[in-house]
Amino acid sequence: MIELRLSMLPVPKSNRYIRKKGGKVFKPPRVKNWEVRALWEIKEQYSGEPIEGKISIYVELLLPNHRRRDIDNMLKSLWDILEKGGVIKNDSQIYEVRTIKKVVKGQQGTVVRLGAFKHGFENS
Repeated sequence: MIELRLSMLPVPKSNRYIRKKGGKVFKPPRVKNWEVRALWEIKEQYSGEPIEGKISIYVELLLPNHRRRDIDNMLKSLWDILEKGGVIKNDSQIYEVRTIKKVVKGQQGTVVRLGAFKHGFENS
C-alpha cells in the first residue's frame, strides 16, 4: 500500500476550466499553484514506477470549514495529479474508491492510500 499526504485540498475540476483572455488559453493561478505544489509533494513521497493493474483508493479530505464542496469534482483533479506525478498510469485503473470528508476547523489536507484492487465481481 502507498500512502501520500498533500497539504492542500484538490481544486475542484469544475473550477479548473481553462479560460481565454485576449485569445490566450491558460489555467487560473489557483489551479496552477495547486498542481505545482501537489506534484512537488507527490515527488517528495513517491519515486517508484507507476502502479499497474486494478487499484483501490482511499481518500480522506480534511476540510477547514463546513463550506459546501463537491467530492466528485475534487477527485477528478486528484486522479489527474496522480497520473502526472507518475503514481498511476491512468485513472481507468481505479476500480474502487472510498472517500471521506472530515471537518477540522482551520486545517486542510488530503490523504491518499492506494493498493491493489481485491474486491468486487471480476468476471461480470
